Amino acid sequence: MGKHKAKELEVVLKARDFIRESEINSVPVNLKLYSAVAGAEIEVCHDLDDEESGQTFFLNGRNIITVNGKHTEERQRFTILHEIGHIILELPSKHQDGSIKTTDLMSYRQRPEEEVLCDIFAAECLLPYDFFKKDIEDVDICLDTIKELSKRYRASIHSTGSRFAANCEGLCSFVLIEEGQIRYVSSSKSLRELKGWIDIGVPVPQNSVAFHLIKNRSETEQYNEEIPTEIWFNNGVGNYDMLCEEAIFIKEWNQCLSILWFDESLKPAGEIQPYDVGYGEPLLLEELDGILRWPSKSRRKNRLTSRIQSQHTE
Repeated sequence: MGKHKAKELEVVLKARDFIRESEINSVPVNLKLYSAVAGAEIEVCHDLDDEESGQTFFLNGRNIITVNGKHTEERQRFTILHEIGHIILELPSKHQDGSIKTTDLMSYRQRPEEEVLCDIFAAECLLPYDFFKKDIEDVDICLDTIKELSKRYRASIHSTGSRFAANCEGLCSFVLIEEGQIRYVSSSKSLRELKGWIDIGVPVPQNSVAFHLIKNRSETEQYNEEIPTEIWFNNGVGNYDMLCEEAIFIKEWNQCLSILWFDESLKPAGEIQPYDVGYGEPLLLEELDGILRWPSKSRRKNRLTSRIQSQHTE
């Protein structure tokens, strides 16, 4: 195991110990339980610049966490847990000494290791493994599922998508693209075991769904398509010739979020119709009827929504 991965594992284990110590027994998690164990007080400030998320300082024997009240609830919750991460992990904060701009902290371009580790801690606490793992059992892999889960946990789609891919039983990856470059990838264990690697710090592959959304700065909220596996994975993945990609473009941050997966309905190599690499356009079709050959979003979304509603009534 690499040094960086070892540190990440250590942070995850510390987060899980902290979750147990805080006696978290439901979701969305109660941040007051976390702050009490961390010995911290939370102050919501409405006079901070938009680029300021929050910070922690020590005063009269207490850790005071300030958070920007102008930000969304999801962002505030993540910021609070990120700052609690600094306290529990005893890691210095780069944005307090002025050595790095807060806007850079929100970007995935050059994040200090301390900030990355606190992000990992925050995500683990915001979407606790014991709850999250149960919620993603037997659900469809798609952005609608991730959106429903983000609402349930009051977390951002970024955090939820990353956790979803990392804990998913199927073959899938969650990719964050910023300014046309791949900045972050989270992949399921089963995909990693098949050596399904996606490089970080390289341009988003041409002919991918994400590439076309970014190129066109599309007004479409999200889009999905079946495309050749080789577009994202040069060395292939098992015997799959095709994969499913669904992406959403976020203009505010010039980011694109993409989820890739290998659907059970996709036939193994040699048993599917040949596709051209030009954005998944079929060369041979029995009939051009314009119908996508996978489950509709409404059906997939309804299945997850029904499960979540049933959990609330138990």
